[in-house]
Amino acid sequence: MPTGNLYLVPVPIGNLKDITLRALEVLKKVEIIAAEDTRTTRSLLSHYQIKSGRLISLHKYNEKKRIPEILELLEQGNDIAVVSDAGSPGISDPASLLVQDAISHQINIIPLPGATAIIPALTASGFNTESFLFLGFLPLINKHRKEILNLVKNSRHTVILYEAPHRIKKTLTELAEYIDNRRICLAREITKIYEEFIRGSIQDMITQFNIKEKGEFVIVVEGKRRSEEIDTSEINQYIKELLGQSLSSKIIAQKVADRFGISTNRAYSMVLKLKG
Repeated sequence: MPTGNLYLVPVPIGNLKDITLRALEVLKKVEIIAAEDTRTTRSLLSHYQIKSGRLISLHKYNEKKRIPEILELLEQGNDIAVVSDAGSPGISDPASLLVQDAISHQINIIPLPGATAIIPALTASGFNTESFLFLGFLPLINKHRKEILNLVKNSRHTVILYEAPHRIKKTLTELAEYIDNRRICLAREITKIYEEFIRGSIQDMITQFNIKEKGEFVIVVEGKRRSEEIDTSEINQYIKELLGQSLSSKIIAQKVADRFGISTNRAYSMVLKLKG
């Protein structure tokens, strides 16, 4: 008997219209739906008048027990759809462990594209979208948390984090200790009625904190600028070399700015300082 397929089905993150026709077709046809929260999934199925097959739970508190059961059902030929509370299964939820075990059992994995909070937050942030680093929720254990915060600090890529509303102020305060005054974008209640994007420097966010602590947050952090990595002594050495060539301060400043990726104003100030 051929094994069943394991479908990874994204569901809306707020607006119920944000579900694909293909996702609805899969939810209609599979024998079993494994849901992070069966109540939420029942509500979605009811909204689209889908009479599903068997509905079972799969969440972080029962995954060790449930995953072997799901694998057995797949090996018996049942097609199973996995859905999370919101968004794409496998992103910050137990589905990722199921996928790993399913692969080791040579189960066919069929991921569907669809709703996620990551991409809307990134594209609306105004930061570089060519490369980004998604780190999910920060660990609660202090040692691991510091390791991730150091990753954020040193990343040249745009960084994306998730955070719960009751921890957002604490996380921003902690983050500011690592990224100085870099720009961030807070995305809140994405796709919902009170969707909000708050943009600015992290210090301003903390100083003027008037953010509504409600709804899940996506924190988008501007990547580390090249100028933050430059050793000032290296710049000064280069300026001294150029000063020996009898070039004007303006030309030297432009050459320094081009080479080290710093602003022309900053370069000009450094040139004047060394000229005395």
